[in-house]
Amino acid sequence: MSLSTGMGSFCCATSDMRCPSQEIIHLNLRGRRSQALVLDEEDWQALSAAAKRMLFWCGGSIYGCRCEGNEIRLAIQRGHASVGAIAHHISGAYAIHLRGRRGWSGGVFKHYIAVPIDGDLFLDDLVIWLHRPHDSDKAECTRAGFCWTGDSAYLSPKSLTWIATERVLAALSPGGAGRSAYIRRKTQPIAPGTLAILAGRAPRGSRRASDDALATREAVRRGTPERSIGEIARFVAKYSRVSYEDMLSASRKRAIVKAKVIAAVLCARNGASVAAVARLFGRSRSTLIERADRYRGTQPQLFTHAERALEVYREGETSGHDDQPARLPQTHVDRQCGRPTRGVAIHAQARAHGVEDGITSFHKR
Repeated sequence: MSLSTGMGSFCCATSDMRCPSQEIIHLNLRGRRSQALVLDEEDWQALSAAAKRMLFWCGGSIYGCRCEGNEIRLAIQRGHASVGAIAHHISGAYAIHLRGRRGWSGGVFKHYIAVPIDGDLFLDDLVIWLHRPHDSDKAECTRAGFCWTGDSAYLSPKSLTWIATERVLAALSPGGAGRSAYIRRKTQPIAPGTLAILAGRAPRGSRRASDDALATREAVRRGTPERSIGEIARFVAKYSRVSYEDMLSASRKRAIVKAKVIAAVLCARNGASVAAVARLFGRSRSTLIERADRYRGTQPQLFTHAERALEVYREGETSGHDDQPARLPQTHVDRQCGRPTRGVAIHAQARAHGVEDGITSFHKR
């Protein structure tokens, strides 16, 4: 963590989109008020908690962060979810913190701004720009207040667990001296043309091509069939040994509630919105998220096992096998029932289809 301030940037607002994995998003969350969004350590820790929860729900990585005045800027690689979902998870959770601590009411954030960046070419420049040092000579710095950045993640390993550093350090120095190269690059100016790209001020021709690409991605996102949510929910019903009809009911039985939460997480990691899953189950979005956060703290492997089982199940569908979904391990479901442990079956079936232990990312088929 470091304190710094610096220049602003002009970015083009984009609609919700899905981006290829090699593309980085420069995400700007703008406050509606002139007051600084992050003032002290308590605010910074609340933002860190919101970022960690977003990574749990949406996947992907965060490579850099800058909270300056009424803006929060992030260098993000999209995982399973759309940029809109990513922005909503962070801004929504942090807005709750600000309303409670500062007594704010109404909307806290404006519509997000997202600029797609070629990660192979400009990710290191974006991170260096976000973590640029404090400029005490600028008058606007006093008005904006302190600016908090993720600089310490690159200076002190594992100091900020929600910021990934490996890719940037490797790009700065493939030979392994990435940290020294990072410190050296921070003292060097960034070319004006690169700044224009990072801020979304690309030439007119490039902007038109970018807009066309974003429009295509948005069309693909809207074309994702809602029935995929139902398909995952039916899988989870078998996986959890409950009926699909019970999952659609208002039942508050523990096994059914847990199955709904698992389905919500798997659907979100497959690109669906939590709100769409909540509509299917007749529950509120906030309730599903709160229960998922609770299980994430008490049973961290719950969603990893379910995600691996779904991956194996889809491998079986692709290869023409009619395999039944692997069941929940005893530690998650059968503790009170005294049934035999079924966790071993998950790992054995995963190996049978070539899925190694520890792989938790969800691959769309």
